[in-house]
Amino acid sequence: MANDTIPITYQIRFEKDHAGVKASYDLGVPAGGPALIAGFQISVEGTDLISNFVPGQTRFNGAQFHTLAHPDQDATVSFSISSSEGWTASDSDVLRGSKTFDDAEFSDL
Repeated sequence: MANDTIPITYQIRFEKDHAGVKASYDLGVPAGGPALIAGFQISVEGTDLISNFVPGQTRFNGAQFHTLAHPDQDATVSFSISSSEGWTASDSDVLRGSKTFDDAEFSDL
């Protein structure tokens, strides 16, 4: 697989609203691509929000919700994705405790 080939497209967004965090995600394998989604995880404050992921899918989307233990403190959000072809992507960001509303977005687009 070429280094510039992304076998899984993704858009992931974390939205903080006071103590609540909404994590929305949309992953897919491009039409005709050989890869499948092998693994997917999103977390807020170290808590994994995905409990229903089944490896081998070509599309996975939805939203999960989390309540921050300490909304006035910074909260780390992160994601990781892997494909059946050995490709991986991961990153993290911080939802700022000093902000009532904040967001973090990850995308390959």
